[in-house]
Amino acid sequence: MKMTQTLLMILAIVFAVALALTIAMISLSYMRVESEDTRVPDSGTTWQIPPISTPILLESTTPEETTVPEEVTTPSNSLSFAPAGDGTCTVVGIGSCTDSCVVIPSYSPAGDRVTSVSARALYGQKQINAIQIPATVEHIGALAFAACPNLVYISVSDANEEYCDIDGILYTSDGRELLLYPPMRAGASVTISLVTTEIAEMAFYNCAYLSHVYYTGSPEAWERITIGAKNYSLTAAAKTFG
Repeated sequence: MKMTQTLLMILAIVFAVALALTIAMISLSYMRVESEDTRVPDSGTTWQIPPISTPILLESTTPEETTVPEEVTTPSNSLSFAPAGDGTCTVVGIGSCTDSCVVIPSYSPAGDRVTSVSARALYGQKQINAIQIPATVEHIGALAFAACPNLVYISVSDANEEYCDIDGILYTSDGRELLLYPPMRAGASVTISLVTTEIAEMAFYNCAYLSHVYYTGSPEAWERITIGAKNYSLTAAAKTFG
């Protein structure tokens, strides 16, 4: 009987120990599951990290100042000029000019002083009715204004030291050479001074109204005048001397 009680006690103790171990194992298992839920994933796990909206600051740059060269343009209604390279220039053609009254400027659009007009610069230009020559012009080439069939008048600045006009006729300033009688000059007559000793080529070319020449010298002096080619209107006109 005593052994039976002892055996029962041992069995009760074993059962109690087993039960305690079972409860402990269940608790440990539960704790392990919770630990697995909160642990950091291993390197094999891919996590999507949301992008951080950080503004990208672009480098602020100030554009370099660029100097744009000033465009050099020739006016749309301008004569043609040839610079000499020393601050002066020459009128060499009609260019884009369509004016009936051609005003030769003292300075070109480029800023060069206009000192001469080349030979045949405005030769045969039909639209020209008048020409104005400034004080700066020191040289006019041969036939520069010749054969302009509608030319009526030539004007020269009073300050010009090389040329002058007498009643719209172009002369050298001393009056010795008559350079051009405008073909459409009004009036049927012209007076030529004894001072004049030379008449340029084509100075009297196709003069529509000229019919009479008054010369202040003698017939003999007239014969000594050097008269260039193609002055048909002059040689055909009647002459009065005295």
